[in-house]
Amino acid sequence: MKIILFFITLFSVQACMARPTVPVSHSHNGRVHQHSLPANGLSHRHGNGAQGQSVSSQNNRGGTISSSVKYPTSRPPKQQMPSFGAAPSNNGFLVLGHIKPSPNSNAPLNFTKGDVNCRIGDADCNVCVSNMRQQFQRASSGKISWQSRPWHFKWPQKYPPYGLRPLDIFNGDPAYALGIPDTHVQGFVRTNSSRFPFAGSHSHKRKGGIFVVQQNNNGSLSLASLKQTTGRHPSAVHVLGKYLVYAEGSQLIFKNLNTPNNTHDYHLRINQPLFGGGLGLTRLSKDNYLLVTTGPGGQKSRPRFNHFYHLKFANGRPASLKFLSRSTSTVPRHWPRGTSFSENLSILTECGTGNIYSVHTSGDEKGVSAIRGNGYWRLSRLQSQGGKLSLNPQDAFSTRQNMSSCNIRAAATVFASRQHKLKFYCHGYAKDPDGSLFNVLGSSSRNEDYFKFKTGTVY
Repeated sequence: MKIILFFITLFSVQACMARPTVPVSHSHNGRVHQHSLPANGLSHRHGNGAQGQSVSSQNNRGGTISSSVKYPTSRPPKQQMPSFGAAPSNNGFLVLGHIKPSPNSNAPLNFTKGDVNCRIGDADCNVCVSNMRQQFQRASSGKISWQSRPWHFKWPQKYPPYGLRPLDIFNGDPAYALGIPDTHVQGFVRTNSSRFPFAGSHSHKRKGGIFVVQQNNNGSLSLASLKQTTGRHPSAVHVLGKYLVYAEGSQLIFKNLNTPNNTHDYHLRINQPLFGGGLGLTRLSKDNYLLVTTGPGGQKSRPRFNHFYHLKFANGRPASLKFLSRSTSTVPRHWPRGTSFSENLSILTECGTGNIYSVHTSGDEKGVSAIRGNGYWRLSRLQSQGGKLSLNPQDAFSTRQNMSSCNIRAAATVFASRQHKLKFYCHGYAKDPDGSLFNVLGSSSRNEDYFKFKTGTVY
């Protein structure tokens, strides 16, 4: 009996250790046949009469081993390319917001889950928010502590890196009553930099601009750098790690906030650009990010849409951008009309769950209500259905806005503090040294002026 078992075992070992050139008899689905195995110890499959094609298999040490595959020259295999935003398929890659990994990948990429392991100081992501919906609900009940702060600049002074003056960016023609300029701050954000803690975008009658604000040794804030944009109305801005991100036309631009006076920015071409209602980003996993944009902006009666993109980094730099899907922006009918609009967009990831949320902001824009009226904050959660992403409205509330220091329609965003708390930001509307003496935005001087903004912390 022992002799018989010995020969059976020996035969099995010889079969498993057979060289690729040695035919081995075996069966698939009851069909017995012979051919050379693709490699030692590798499983394989058959297709269209081809010999055994090797597939990845775990070796006895837990590593992954593979072998090259040779197909018949008369019938090459049909390749399946990744399909983003397409319907799920049996052998495709996208399944309900996931991309199936290649054989050497560790896990599927889930577009509805952000990275919760981002640490303070990471160069490519923002920290998460604890209990997103609960914090937002506390904010909606008035539990926000607001603080007003100024940041200073000098109209005629030239600022790096291009030698631009605030007169070249912030000065707009008064077009409304009380000397209110027709150009304004479009985006304003808190950054991850302690030296350059704030940044924003500004529209202009000819060409708009991007500005960065620095923290001075005496605790004051002042303008650090100015960049002119190619168009008169740049998009809102968003922060991802060390980068300030905004859009011009069909270009997505990344500015390194560690060196804001460097003239080199990274550009990526974006398909189907739609930025009027804001843009936001979050990290999904190493080198993989989600970009969300909304548009059109304004308060005209027209449909609005959300666009979703897969952003890839390489060597710490933005490398490629792929359009995923598009969805219609909706809110419940019983919500106030103002909550359906958007001028700015923030994207945040919830600690623990990894759920991704958006906060759209807008505000009253007509008559006296534009000067002192309501601003709107709308919370949505990112979801996936049928392989397409969408933003599902969760909650909304309004706060009072004013043009002098907290115009929510023009420039309001949400950010996560280092303590993982929601921080609300809003900014003054516009400045103009040629404004009326009755300018509701405050008097201006040809030599020196300032903007004001507000910071709100949930308690």
